[in-house]
Amino acid sequence: MFDWDFCQIQYNYLDENIQAGKKGLLYAAEKGLPVIIMEPLRGGRLVGMLPETAKKRIAKSNVNESAASLALRWLYDQPQVTCVLSGMNSMEMVNENCKTASLALPGCLTADERQLIEDVKNDIKNSVKVGCTGCNYCCPCPKGVDIPAVFQCYNQLSEDSHARWRYIQMTTFRKETTNAAKCVGCGACTKKCPQNLDIPQLLKEAKKELETPMFKIINWGTHFFHFY
Repeated sequence: MFDWDFCQIQYNYLDENIQAGKKGLLYAAEKGLPVIIMEPLRGGRLVGMLPETAKKRIAKSNVNESAASLALRWLYDQPQVTCVLSGMNSMEMVNENCKTASLALPGCLTADERQLIEDVKNDIKNSVKVGCTGCNYCCPCPKGVDIPAVFQCYNQLSEDSHARWRYIQMTTFRKETTNAAKCVGCGACTKKCPQNLDIPQLLKEAKKELETPMFKIINWGTHFFHFY
């Protein structure tokens, strides 16, 4: 084994058994290695991008914790976790994360919180078509496909009636289109994906659902009048 000072893994309640996962966390701890956690909120997926069923479940529960706090407490509950890296872009987030970290200790989760997290996990799994975290490691695409944007809209189809319109806005209203149809299946993205997703195949599936006749008309019209 290498003489490491610490290790860093992607780990959250949705990715408990993906990549290194729980098994890797325990193995590292057994070797005396501090473990730093990245993607604790899965790129925001476990907070603002939760399906409506999960948001309502948390709001109606008797657990007085936010979605972010629940996800972080799930990590702090485990004694093998040394440090959690959580991205923040407002003072409100900083204050909430600091409060959660100051109060959470190994063994802090209640039975109700554990059950709520399990129920939310099932809500997420039932709504997600692609397990993309939006990490952007797959980018840039050689052909210019905005892979995270495509998958974001594709995942929102089941609960957001505006997902197809948002797809048009995100991939068409620009000088160079970035839609799924531009994929040529080169596989460059697949080699870089931490989730080991078959991105070219998933882009084909997303294209079928998102690139409707209306999309094609708007896409053609936008670039015809833009360039001519």
